[in-house]
Amino acid sequence: MARVGAGHGEVTAITLGHCRVCGGPVVFAMKVREMMIGTGDSFDYLECRRCGCLQIDSVPTNLDRYYGDAYYTATQRIRSGTAVGLLGLRAGWTRFRLLDSGFARALSGRRYDHFEWFRRTRTGIHDEILDVGCGSGRSVRRLHAEGFERLTGIDVRLDGAPRKDGVPGFLRVSLEDHRGRYRLVMAHHSFEHVQDPIRGFAAFGRLVAPGGHLLLRLPIADCWARRHYAENWVQLDAPRHLHLHTRLSVEMLAARSGFRVVHVADDSGPFQIWGSELYRRGISLAQAGRGGRNAFGLRERIVARSRARGLSRRGLGDQACFYLQREC
Repeated sequence: MARVGAGHGEVTAITLGHCRVCGGPVVFAMKVREMMIGTGDSFDYLECRRCGCLQIDSVPTNLDRYYGDAYYTATQRIRSGTAVGLLGLRAGWTRFRLLDSGFARALSGRRYDHFEWFRRTRTGIHDEILDVGCGSGRSVRRLHAEGFERLTGIDVRLDGAPRKDGVPGFLRVSLEDHRGRYRLVMAHHSFEHVQDPIRGFAAFGRLVAPGGHLLLRLPIADCWARRHYAENWVQLDAPRHLHLHTRLSVEMLAARSGFRVVHVADDSGPFQIWGSELYRRGISLAQAGRGGRNAFGLRERIVARSRARGLSRRGLGDQACFYLQREC
């Protein structure tokens, strides 16, 4: 038997004997503290010798304790208002009419923003789109304001009553229990929260229409930050991140569920540097303030941004965007 965690986060469970992704042998990797909210509870993480996936040894029975009002999606700002919606709609139509031209990417402000996602997946404004783990619903609202018509957002932790703001399709349901068919399914930093990766990918296989795409954005364990910061790597985010995948573990899950990986883009940023430095110093994200401004000066933040760009160029960043296509 293994004891995992401390205080309210403690559970007793049988130690994981094999990888939840590929069934390979696992070994103890590190003990990780909860640092986003600042409880300090600790959890054992194991590493698969075959696919490299890092995974929590035992999922806490009271996992909801580590979300709630303190979790970042509960504090996200959501812009609203008729003027904002009309401006977004006009800009969205302009950009998406030019998706094939390359000019659309020049119009966008970031290297890997949502216009690149839809360009690569050949998704249009009339296609069915699902956002898995939509949180506050900010992404769905943004796309709705930019002209997309058939949007659904699902999350097991939606706050109950639907908001009457003209945006359709917010459902309080899990990935595994949802039913439907979509041209594009997006999972923006939600798949690492799924308890059973095989069952989760099987659900993706049911939800993505043949020939459609799955856009999977998540932290990846085969990165510089994980090696450099070890248990202080900010993306471990114990105990919420149950699995920290590698490129290989994603490929294995994809293959068994009828997907093929068509492209992988590094979309990491400076958070991997300054967030991990916070944890190394024993400072929680709640204490650090937005962008770490309470803990770091301007020069340190600029250095973190520069280092992150260098890691991204070499494919060593700690986040990736996987473009997967469902076989016909």
